[in-house]
Amino acid sequence: MATKAGRTHAAGKTHRVRDEAASRVPSVAPLEVITRAKVNLSLEVIRRRPDGFHEIETIMQSIDLADRMRIELTSDAEVEIACAAPGIPTDETNLCHRAVVAMREVAGRSLGARIALEKHIPAGAGMGGGSSNAAGVILAVDRALGLKTPVKKLERIAAAIGSDVPFMLHGGTMLGRGRGEILTALEPLKGGFFVIVKPEVSIPTAWVYSNLNFRLTQHRPRLNLRAVSAVLARFPQGPWPYRNVLEAVVFPAYPTVAKLWEELLIERPCFASMTGSGSALFAIFNREDQATEVARRFSARGLFASVAKPAKQAVDIR
Repeated sequence: MATKAGRTHAAGKTHRVRDEAASRVPSVAPLEVITRAKVNLSLEVIRRRPDGFHEIETIMQSIDLADRMRIELTSDAEVEIACAAPGIPTDETNLCHRAVVAMREVAGRSLGARIALEKHIPAGAGMGGGSSNAAGVILAVDRALGLKTPVKKLERIAAAIGSDVPFMLHGGTMLGRGRGEILTALEPLKGGFFVIVKPEVSIPTAWVYSNLNFRLTQHRPRLNLRAVSAVLARFPQGPWPYRNVLEAVVFPAYPTVAKLWEELLIERPCFASMTGSGSALFAIFNREDQATEVARRFSARGLFASVAKPAKQAVDIR
């Protein structure tokens, strides 16, 4: 439930990109696609890798705050994206465009698409909105054309687009290792109401990781899968012992984010944290009425605030 005005529709700016075609794509009916956000219930950075990426260990959870897309596949190798949300690119930098191009590996070089994107997940929030959109395109292409591409191959295609995209092919509750693309299914989170709050600021992910303060050779303790499953089975009635280590970078540099986190803690949630590299924060409550009231008060101050529930998957195609 979004409690701030400003939901956007797809009748806004449009950008077309045409590529050279070599083969035809069958004509199929347009698909309606729902793509959900995620939060990081924990995030630990293990080390910096020689390739410049960081080795992480994170527990990701899908929530039912979602974008909507209408995808019409074409055989003209042209990608057209329409979106009215401010700050959302509609050119080649949009992950939906990259997903269409990437799926030509299995669908043929003439694959094109007309995509109407309706955004509800805030951008620059650490909630994987763009990654979820990209996963929606990948799964829509595979389903619409009856490709039945092996999951591991789709995950490989997704990982080349972004570290969160493989998780978004699945959703639910999963452990991510490597860059976040090496996935293990976990005990599903069965309850809780998430209050999502995003300040006006957006935080560059690259800046956050480049300002981590730890020895490059230091290896941090790995999560024990059995212990994590036991915690998930009890939460939110039981405690949550994990954290997002990136808070130690963001909070001192962005005091407005730190202050919002402190305000969420005052509401006595089961748990409160930053998601990803920020800037969105979330707090988990046992009762929906309490979560709704907390979100209402943050929304009244002009902030993005939404109440969401855990979701079992990240993408639905209709």
